[in-house]
Amino acid sequence: MAPRINPLLTGNEWPRKMLRYYFLLLSALISRSATGQYFADTAQVYTYVEQMPALPSGGGNLALVKAIQQRVRLPAEVREGRVEGRVFVRVIIGASGVARQAAVLQSLSPACDAAALAAVQRMPRLVPARYNGQPVAVLLTVPVMFLSPNHVFALAEVGQPPQFPGGRAGLEQYLQKNLVTPAEVKERDLQGEVTIRFVLKADGRVGACEVINSLCTSCDEEALRLVRNFPRWQPGLGYDDQPVAVAQTLKVWFQPPPPPAGTPEPVPEQQVYAQVEQMPALSGRPGPGAVQAALQELIRYPEQTTNGEGEVSFVVEPDGRVTRPLMLKSIGHATDQAVLAAALRLPRFEPGRQHGQPVAVRLVVPVLVEIR
Repeated sequence: MAPRINPLLTGNEWPRKMLRYYFLLLSALISRSATGQYFADTAQVYTYVEQMPALPSGGGNLALVKAIQQRVRLPAEVREGRVEGRVFVRVIIGASGVARQAAVLQSLSPACDAAALAAVQRMPRLVPARYNGQPVAVLLTVPVMFLSPNHVFALAEVGQPPQFPGGRAGLEQYLQKNLVTPAEVKERDLQGEVTIRFVLKADGRVGACEVINSLCTSCDEEALRLVRNFPRWQPGLGYDDQPVAVAQTLKVWFQPPPPPAGTPEPVPEQQVYAQVEQMPALSGRPGPGAVQAALQELIRYPEQTTNGEGEVSFVVEPDGRVTRPLMLKSIGHATDQAVLAAALRLPRFEPGRQHGQPVAVRLVVPVLVEIR
């Protein structure tokens, strides 16, 4: 099975999310009257007309917002990450297309307010609004963003999402070629996904990354390794068409490799015995405590080991393999995982027998952990 990829990475959803984001951003750009009809106030400044002001190069409202953002000079408090947010500026675009009488409608800080006003006033002369075919003055409310150069954008907030070399197909090929299935997946018959959240920096390299959905320790480490070793991506672009850092998520799917040809299927649970005439035994290790001793020797204790007593059960198949380990009495999550992995590393048993025939038997083994 191919590794599963979070669709956020593929760009399948970003256009819809971007439209929603920019609708919210630009909804403040145009004000309508309460009735939705075209009207002029006493100063003959309109709030909405059939043809709104635009850049000479076109591009609509989004292009106008970008033009303003490109003229913003970030104050020191923003560059240093102490202040971030948005300033709303109300401005009249005259019948000649020149901005005038700009004023802050919603403040962020004195420095940001001044920078927003300056950016709006530096707008190029626009193609003026028209009403009944005549150029008219229009009142606009313009959002101006102030974000630190180190700001990390959500995927829905960027104009163009980051792209892996070769796109989705390239990412799938990278994962299939480089994914190394940990031994623990096979030993514990694990199947599932690890979700990694990471930052793609403005230069296309991977920044901070973390596991937000774990499967097992070795799986988490392998998923992190894959992300940290990514080649450089094509970076995401912000609303001003400049490269920006973008938060991403990736889901990596793990499953055991197929068993060797000829390996019999596990016996159905309803056909597994609890007691038989001849119980399973480890070759060369007689005695009632032999299985417990062998299991204890195979446990690889994690750093955060919990002392205590527990019980693990597992099935010894008719061919002597150990399958389906299960903690009946927990010691602690990390320690339980180590015990389950150890059970699957036990050597082959002499299988249990009933009426002289090998059968599947579920054993229950006590576990004692005392780390000093």
